[in-house]
This record gives sequence, C-alpha cells and structure tokens, in this order.
Amino acid sequence: MLRRKSFRQGWLAGKIYKRLAIALLLLLALGMTVFAAERVFWPDKAYPRAANGTLDLTGWNWQKDGTLPLNGEWSFSWKQLLLTDSDAGNGTSPPPEQTIKVPGSWNGTVVDGTPLSGEGYATYRLTVLLPEGEEELALRVPAVSTSYKLWVNGKAIASTGQLGTTEETAVPQFAPEVAVAPTLQSEMEIVIEVANFSHQRGGLRQPIELGAAKDIIRTKELAVGFDMLLIGCLLIMGLYHMGLFAVRTKEMSMLYFGLFCLLFGIRMTLLGEIVITKAIPGFNWTLEINLEYLSAALSLPLFILFFSSLYPKESSRLMNAAFCILTVSYSVVIAVLPTLIFTQGLVPLQLVVVAAIVYVMSIAVFACIRKREGSGILLISCLVLGTSIVNDMLYAHQLVATTDRMSAFGLLIFIFSQAAMLSIKLSRAFVSVEKLSSELTELNNGLHEKIAERTYDLEQANEALIRSNDELSRLETSRSHLISNISHDLGTPMTTIQCYIEAILDRMVDSEEQQERYLRVIHSKVVGMDRLIEDLFQLSQLEARQVAFKQEPVTTDRLIERLFARYELDARGAGIEYTLTVFRDKGGGEGFSMVEVDTERLHQAYSNLIFNAIKFTPSGGTIAVEMHDNGSEMRVSVSDSGSGIRPEDLPYVFDRFYTSNKARNESVGGKGLGLSISKEIVEYHGGRIWVERTGKQRGTVICFTIPTRTSRSASKAGIYQTVGDGT
Repeated sequence: MLRRKSFRQGWLAGKIYKRLAIALLLLLALGMTVFAAERVFWPDKAYPRAANGTLDLTGWNWQKDGTLPLNGEWSFSWKQLLLTDSDAGNGTSPPPEQTIKVPGSWNGTVVDGTPLSGEGYATYRLTVLLPEGEEELALRVPAVSTSYKLWVNGKAIASTGQLGTTEETAVPQFAPEVAVAPTLQSEMEIVIEVANFSHQRGGLRQPIELGAAKDIIRTKELAVGFDMLLIGCLLIMGLYHMGLFAVRTKEMSMLYFGLFCLLFGIRMTLLGEIVITKAIPGFNWTLEINLEYLSAALSLPLFILFFSSLYPKESSRLMNAAFCILTVSYSVVIAVLPTLIFTQGLVPLQLVVVAAIVYVMSIAVFACIRKREGSGILLISCLVLGTSIVNDMLYAHQLVATTDRMSAFGLLIFIFSQAAMLSIKLSRAFVSVEKLSSELTELNNGLHEKIAERTYDLEQANEALIRSNDELSRLETSRSHLISNISHDLGTPMTTIQCYIEAILDRMVDSEEQQERYLRVIHSKVVGMDRLIEDLFQLSQLEARQVAFKQEPVTTDRLIERLFARYELDARGAGIEYTLTVFRDKGGGEGFSMVEVDTERLHQAYSNLIFNAIKFTPSGGTIAVEMHDNGSEMRVSVSDSGSGIRPEDLPYVFDRFYTSNKARNESVGGKGLGLSISKEIVEYHGGRIWVERTGKQRGTVICFTIPTRTSRSASKAGIYQTVGDGT
C-alpha cells in the first residue's frame, strides 16, 4: 500500500515538473518570437525625433517619405493649461518646466522631486520646423487619457471630452481624431492640453502622427475599414458557431468559441479607432471602459474552456477552475468599483493572460505529441495569437517599438484557423456518420439477402406450382370448350349426313343425278365439319397458349401493305372498292414504328375481318382499311358499307358460335369462330380488338391495335393512300 502511494506521488510530481518545464519553454519561445518579430518586421526607422521640445523636419519630403510619428521629447508643463491670451492666443508661451517622452503616460514622471500619479492635468508643447513648400498637413490624434484640446499656432483645431482642473469639472472621452492644420509657414507650434481624473494612466500614451492631409485621412480610413472587417468577422463567426451549437448542443466547444468571438467582437468596437463612438455619438465613457475591461476578462475563461473542451485529457480541471475564478472575480471588481480603481488592475490581468496563453499552448503541445485531431493547427494559431497579444502588452508599456495593432491580425488568423479546424471536424464527423450509415445499410441489405436466399426456393416452387395450376386450368377449360363446341356444332351436320345416307341406303333416291346431289351435300358437310374441327382445335390451342408464334420485326407501313395486298383480287372480284389509308402522327417522332409480330398469324386474324366484310358488302360497296401509327401502337380499322350488327348483339360478337347474326363471326365456311380466333391472335400480340361503329345500312367498323417498339424505320412520316378498285 505504501509502495503504491509513493509511486502515485512520484508520478504526479513528475507530471507537474514536466508541465512546468514545458510552460517555461513556451514562455521563453513566446518572448523570443515577439522580439524576433520586432527586429524583422519593425526595424528601427530613421524617423526624426524631437529633442528638448523641438522637432526638425526641414529635410523631410512629405510626398516621398510619407507620414511620421511625433515621437521624442516634448515640453511638459504640469498643472498648467496654457489657454490664456498671452500664451496660446498670441503664439507665445512661458518657458517649459521640463521635457517628457512621447508616447508614454506621465505616470512616474518626477516633477519637483515627486513622481506623478495618473490624475492631474498638464500641457504638452512641440515646435516643428517644417520643410519648404505649401503642403496641407494634418495630425492624426489617437485616444488621449482622458480629455484634451489641440492647438496649432494658437488655433484650437481638435478636442475630446471636457478639460478641467478637478474631477468634477473634467469630462473623460476616448475618440481618435484627424485634425487638419491651418496654413503654415516654416514652423508649427503644437500645444495639447490634457486632463485625466478617471483613468489609472494619463497623458499622451500613443504616438501622434503628422503628414500630408490626404495621407493622414487615407491612413485613418484604412484603420477604420480594418476594424470594421475584424468586427464583422468576429460577430459573424460568433453567431455562426452559436447556431451550430443550437443544432448540436453536445459540442460545447462551439458554444465557447461562439461566445469568445462575440465578446471580442464587442471589445474591438472599443479599441483602435473606437468605432462605437462613431456609431453612437456621445457614448458614455464609463460604460465604454467597463465593457472594454469586462470583455477582456470574460473572454479569457471562454478561451481556456474552448481548448479544454477540444482536448479534455490534455487539460487540467484545477487550472481551468483557477483561471475562471480569477477572471470572474476581476469582472465583479470591474462592475462594482470606479474606473480609476479597477483600471489599476490592468497589469495583474495582463500577467494572468500571459499565464493562460502558456497554459493553453501546453495543452496544444501535449495534443500534438498525442496526435490529437487538429492539434497542429491549434498550436500554430495559438502561437500566433499569443505572440500578437504579448507584443501589444509590451508595446503598451513602451518595451518594444512595433505596433499596438498586432493582436488584431493574430486574432483574425486564430479565428479563421479555428473555424477551419471545427469545419474539418464536423465534415469528418459527417463522413463517419455516412460511413456508419452505409455499413448499417449494407448489413441490413445482407440480412435481407440472406432472408431472400432462404425463401427463394420456396418462392420459386410456389411460382412453379401457380404456373402449373394455371396451365392445367387453361388446358381443362380448353378441353371443356372443345368438347362442348364439338357436341354443339357437329350435331346438325351429322344428322343431315345420317339422313342423306339413310335415304340412299333405303333406295329412296332413284336417279343417279339426285344421288350425286346428295353425295355432294354429304361431302360439303364433311368438309365443313373438318374445317370446324380444325378451327376449334386451333382456338383451343390459342386459348391455352400452346401455339408457337414466330415473331419478327417489321415496320407498321410495310406490315399493313402486305396484309392489304393479299385481298385486292378478292375485293375486285366481288365488285367492291377496296382502299388503304396510312397515317403517321407527327407527335410520335420521325419514321414509322417497328412492331414484332407473327405475320402469318396476324394475316389469319386480318383475313377473318376482310372476308366477313366482303361477304356482307354488296357489289358496288366499299371496304376501307386505315392504319394509324402514333409511336406507341399501330391501330388498324376495317370498315365496310354492308349491313351492320345490331347494338344488342355487340357484347357477343367475339364469343364462340355467335348465332344471332353468326355470319359476322365466321370466316368463310366457318361456324362462328372467325372473330374469336382473331381476338385470341391480337391479344397474344398484346393488342386489343373491338367493334367501333355498326348499324343497319351504316356498315361495320372493326378495329384492332398492336403495340410498337421504340425503334423507328427510315421511312418518312405522313399520309398516303392506296386504292384497289373492284369495278
């Protein structure tokens, strides 16, 4: 037990030492990165510097050299606002008490042996010796702690807030401005009166920039544009990730990252060009400072929780809790205490931020070592952001000579890299879900296949049994019909034959001529019976689907021409006008359609219709055949001018042994089976047959259809007519 406890203590101690070593190395790397960036990207420039309250710019070229910061030693008059007529009004001034370095706060400056605090008021003065020329100049004045008034050659050209010599009379305000200088000669005297009773640090903490008016204005507009771009990106990213969290509440990293972006988006409206004062003129300064510090304090725990939610095994709950307690406590201080007090906690807050950056980078390092998803992007973006934040802190304390806008670029890079990482994570999650779904689908399909395989034999056996049963049913029906038909229609001719034979045997017919007539009648009855039996047999085979059809492709126009041509002589011999008209619908495409038919069988069906029409059409009448091809089927109609079929007999036209007007259902010499056989042949080809029009003295129209194939012949669409004249 003691060994286990000792081993655990040693393991924890080793883990703590390892984390501390990594943290120190990261802190060292962060500092080296900042100073390396300062030397590489912001080397010392040959800007003229003010000395003893005078800046010599006689050798400066505004067009070539551009703008420059008015850095160096300014004249400094503590506890004086030089606004009297004898001073600022006429361009003269009392001797400066001392000089002060600009940019920088006056905190710590020794006046009369006493270091200054942040509270108080003073006058800054700088004399600038200008180059020759009449270039219009302007000054870009940053936020001044915390109110000021700017004079150039005795003329007030800019101010923010309200100057005062006491806390009651001074009104603080942060508002960067561009002030165009009046027409100048060879010298410019700049006087800036500053008062501060609200902030921990006072004075000209940021550089004032001088240059050609057009260059200063362009620089200002670019800075505002960049701030707006950054604010827009932060707010959009924040709202986007909040929306993702609303859809998927388990992803806490999206909530933390979204809130972080929204808070920093608010913070960026209060920094740099302070665009919130442009959007809301007269915005309360105290609220502005409270929001600036609160957004910084509250965004820190969100930053840490975001990383911890991404890599919980690499983070420490104890460290997370410590940072949250510190920042939330400072947020309470900001909300309760006056600005003059809580702004003095800026340096401790900055130290906490540096510690948090090192802690988060250690999380990223461990995640990279363990090859966590997205850890490489995380480490690089965190290094960039941490470097930029530390740079701005050091710049604020005048420890580096870079720029105070570096954190904005670092934040932009960090946001887009983290958004890209989260997008990659989401896309991989979707891919994983799709893969799992596909595997589940395949598993289900495999299960269905196994079930299908197990039931396949049963289904095949069942289908075979059903087919056999249907076949037997058709055969039995055909057999019953055949027997019924034979007994039905053979009775009468058999009786006639029997009577004629008995008459001959009984010597009732004496003359050879009469005997020959009787024998011819018997022969004709026997031939008719033979034909009847043949038709019945064929019809029974058709109904049982035991007839082999030899189908071949043929175009509709050629098929109908072949059928039509076979009966031209028969119609002509009967004195009947026999015509063919072929139609090709334009909507069906170019050319005539193809059909697959047994030509001989279809000829048999067609012949039954034509011979019936010839038989019941008087000499001088007409038989008109029409074929319509609409692309999906061919429709053939045979119309005659003979005696029609009574409407009450129409339902029975295609029945066997239709007897009311049975001539209309018999082929030549048949016994009422012609139309029944035609019906079976047409239906075998997938078509249908019907009587379209009939009536006394109006003739009969019988139609049938055959479905077509999708291929087309090379013939052209249109209408043509063939006439067979029987006269």
